[in-house]
Amino acid sequence: MNDFGRHDLLRALSPRGWWHLRPVDRALVSALRAMTGANIVLVAVVIAGHTELAPAAAFGGMTAVHARFEPYPVRARLLAVIGAGLTLAVGLGGMASAAGWGPLPIAILVAAVAAVAKLVTDGIRSGPPGGLMFVFAAGTTSAFPVSWPGVAAQVGAAAAGALVAWVVALSGWLFFDHDNDRTTSWRAGLRAAVDRSSHEWPRAVKVFAAVLAAGLLAHAFGLGHPYWAAVAAAAVLQATHLQHTMHRFVQRVMGTVAGVLVAALLLTLDLPQPVKLAVIVVALLGAELTVIRNYALAMVFVTPLVLLLGSMSAPVDTVAVTADRLVDTVLGAAIGLAVALVRPGRGYQLA
Repeated sequence: MNDFGRHDLLRALSPRGWWHLRPVDRALVSALRAMTGANIVLVAVVIAGHTELAPAAAFGGMTAVHARFEPYPVRARLLAVIGAGLTLAVGLGGMASAAGWGPLPIAILVAAVAAVAKLVTDGIRSGPPGGLMFVFAAGTTSAFPVSWPGVAAQVGAAAAGALVAWVVALSGWLFFDHDNDRTTSWRAGLRAAVDRSSHEWPRAVKVFAAVLAAGLLAHAFGLGHPYWAAVAAAAVLQATHLQHTMHRFVQRVMGTVAGVLVAALLLTLDLPQPVKLAVIVVALLGAELTVIRNYALAMVFVTPLVLLLGSMSAPVDTVAVTADRLVDTVLGAAIGLAVALVRPGRGYQLA
């Protein structure tokens, strides 16, 4: 089949090994730094009574979860690009909502953000979670009604979150040695990625197609949160080889199943806002501690985090929202895997 033989393709699609735990050095320090940087502005806007800005603040704060193990000079540059990109994604989604765009243009916008984010993050080698948070930011903010002044407030909250996350992520620079060897290599990587002959382009095109198809199909099926399907499709396609894509598919689905059960319990308890906020902070720590070791474990934390965050601004129907999360995830992940199989030898290796 194309660049793969039948035996190679079957071997690449084996889910065997998806449960393995990878060893990670400095995981606790990295996770604590990411948790702190990501949540400071989120906590501040909630305490101030502006829960409608919580998602935007959270997405800006997600700057802190990128480039965890890079030398500080490299991290400073990478996180500046990522923070600006996440703020832009929040603004684009908010503007689409304020302008009253329909499902098709919003799906195209989110897919375009996904493709560009994939191309850029792979090019600058930002590491996990790659371009995923940009898709999540644009999709989420496009899904909820907002006025034009509200868009400005969202952008401000996201920018504040990104700035604080950047500062926290670089807070150890004064106390630890750093290596300047890679201070310029990310520019070379970006130039190579955007070259027309680069393998990054087929991957970006696949991400665009999968995210667009997932968002439109979820809307056509009447699912409550089509952008969750788009995010799941993008998540599966953050991998650079087919076997990893298959593992991501299984891990995304299995982790979401377990995470939905945890989220359903927490939502049923009808926790007070301060307790919800505390659970969100702890959940992010758990996700950061486990995401490198095994993506499925991270999803057990990420799923309740997302659902609790969504419930902070308005009450939710526990059964409906957890069912949506599960169905959207399975649909999007399946579409992502299917798209990865289209000409799998173009831009994807076996392992």
